[in-house]
Amino acid sequence: MNLDQMQSMWQAHSEKLDECMSLNKTLLQKIQSEGHKSELNKLILARSLEGFLFLIIVAGLWHYVVSSWSLTAPVVSALVLNVFATLGLAGSIGQVVLLSKIDFSQPVRETLSDLIAVRAHGMTIFKLLLLSAPFYMAYVFLGYELVAGIDLFSLMPAETKVIFAIISAVFGVLVTLLINQLKPENRSNKLIGWLYREVSGSRLTHLLDQFDNMEKA
Repeated sequence: MNLDQMQSMWQAHSEKLDECMSLNKTLLQKIQSEGHKSELNKLILARSLEGFLFLIIVAGLWHYVVSSWSLTAPVVSALVLNVFATLGLAGSIGQVVLLSKIDFSQPVRETLSDLIAVRAHGMTIFKLLLLSAPFYMAYVFLGYELVAGIDLFSLMPAETKVIFAIISAVFGVLVTLLINQLKPENRSNKLIGWLYREVSGSRLTHLLDQFDNMEKA
């Protein structure tokens, strides 16, 4: 076997090796894409179920308000809680819409940007729902009415009402401070980082980490 024949054989072998590597890379990308789509579908399902639960809560609260209409603490509480439940419903619908638009066949940078937009939307809704914390007594007033048929607010002495009002004000200040700190650049803080992971959920966090690593590679 002369040198030309050896070079020809090596060239043929090299071409087959390149073709095999290309096929393997394509297959790997396909498997990864299918895995990402599976995770995305699970996310969409979870957000859809979440939206359905919010819808039931909104419908139930409206039914209570309409059937018990009067300017009592339980009815006012139901109205306040309904505002936040409606925000939760709108947030779940928005998440489903954003997730449905994600296309894993597009460049990594664009996919990562879309996933970050989903997380940002979820964090915005979470901040709005946090504002319900100062209204914690609304849960108590409505709960007493639904469980025991008691308008607790009308039975509370003035001093107790003042104390609960002060506690609500303190909650309001704490929630405002927390919301001001909930920014991507503060995720190095353990609490903020933990909240970002919890609000995003394990699946979305996993997808974000994967595409972030691909972007950096």
